[in-house]
Amino acid sequence: MVLPERTRGYLAIIVAAVLFGIWPTLSKLVLNALISPLAIAFLIQVIPGVALLPFVRRVRFQRADWKLIVVSGVVGAVVGPLIYFYGLERTTASNSVLLSNSESLFTMLFAYAFLRERATRREYIALAGIAVGAFLVTTQLRFGDVRFVEFLVGNLMLVTAAACWGSSNTMSTVLLRRIPIVTLLEVQLLIGAAVFAGIVAFTGTSLAVPLDVLPALVLLSLSAVGIFSVLFFYAFRTIGAMRTGAVLPSSALWGILVALYVFPTETLSPVQVLGGVLMVGSLIAFYILRGPAEAKSGGETLKPAASDGPDSP
Repeated sequence: MVLPERTRGYLAIIVAAVLFGIWPTLSKLVLNALISPLAIAFLIQVIPGVALLPFVRRVRFQRADWKLIVVSGVVGAVVGPLIYFYGLERTTASNSVLLSNSESLFTMLFAYAFLRERATRREYIALAGIAVGAFLVTTQLRFGDVRFVEFLVGNLMLVTAAACWGSSNTMSTVLLRRIPIVTLLEVQLLIGAAVFAGIVAFTGTSLAVPLDVLPALVLLSLSAVGIFSVLFFYAFRTIGAMRTGAVLPSSALWGILVALYVFPTETLSPVQVLGGVLMVGSLIAFYILRGPAEAKSGGETLKPAASDGPDSP
């Protein structure tokens, strides 16, 4: 029996949410194996880049698109991962799971600023809720605690990485109207791999990976980077950006459960739980409470009809 396309879209975003949720825990496991953050950032571009290469269709990019492709690749596949993994060294997997939702906040803010998308008053309230939740998770309101600075640096780096990915998402929004999903993803991964190859060679960073952590690294690369991205955009195309966004925040539930299971000593404070609930609830409210004016203005971040680009020659 063939499932309806709409059903496949919901299944895609549910699986993508699980993969998005377990990304911080897999990343922490790999980091704990004493692998350099620089090496991890490089390998998670190379592995899915090689895996997706056979699925790329030939396409002619417009000359005007190349600047945006390169910038989105550098920001999203180089700067973002580099800051993220160095930040993850300085905080917990649980914090990372919750702060990952701030990527949606930055994507929305950049869409407002650069794509001229607008929201209703209720949606702006929801955005404020996301920002307040991220602040609670980041600071834990422990301003007088000696360990506050230790976790603050890592948490701020995670938020900065989310801002990088949010800006890359905004640039990709424009590109995906003309370029197929897998093709754009592959080019961005290859750009990231090429830049990291130069940095690794210049710094002499070791790429040695212990055999016992190799499966986790491959799983991280293929699932949380490659498969997640493809499923995410497939859901945008089949069920729309708003419904996709309404399901994606469930990633925090799966992520926290996995993180606390793998790292039982990484407990969450009541303030962090409150912040996480506020972020997830505000994200859901933003999509559910959207006003009718948005549908008329075409304010979705990625429009389903255009997200997969034209057919390649």
